[in-house]
Amino acid sequence: MNANEPADHGYTLVELTIAAVLLAGAMAMIAVSLSTASNSLHGDDLVAKGMESLQRSAVRCSQIMRPCSLTSYRVLSVLSDVPVQASAVGEWIEPNDGEARAAIQFRAASGVESMNATALTLPRVLRLEPEASDPADGIDNDGDGMIDEGYLVLDYDGVAVRLASNIERCAFTLTGRQLEIELHSAARRRNQTVQRFTVHETLYLRNN
Repeated sequence: MNANEPADHGYTLVELTIAAVLLAGAMAMIAVSLSTASNSLHGDDLVAKGMESLQRSAVRCSQIMRPCSLTSYRVLSVLSDVPVQASAVGEWIEPNDGEARAAIQFRAASGVESMNATALTLPRVLRLEPEASDPADGIDNDGDGMIDEGYLVLDYDGVAVRLASNIERCAFTLTGRQLEIELHSAARRRNQTVQRFTVHETLYLRNN
């Protein structure tokens, strides 16, 4: 060995301690970054899934309403309808043109022809059924960010079928023969704020 070269030596305890602290800090920063990215993706994924689910629900609702007979279309009366259009709240009455309603009744073509005319089903109902954990009082009772959410329900032949969940509001607006279906929902973002979204479907009801 050349006498002018410094002698080899190992790391001191102080150097090892400093290196360990720096490595631990770097690993902690990486872990935080990965957690943030994961939460971000998860939050965005929940919003995307919520919007996709809501769109599918609106399309399904539109398919159910497509064979609806215009003359059988009715809306559920509310307090403002009494006493001019209804004698009490909760009656099925004829709709006002262009007025949104949350519950409707209709009869649809059954696909069975009788005397050259298509027979109609028994009355069917589309309505919003509140979740038990979040009654309709304008408050987010269950703390999930949604207000008064519930299920979109189809009543027919004595059976109640849930078509969609996490629905904050639904509205059916008939203008002439054109029916607009509007569904509202929400999902929580990665920063814990709530993103609300709405989907629309439009169709024309049968004249008969």
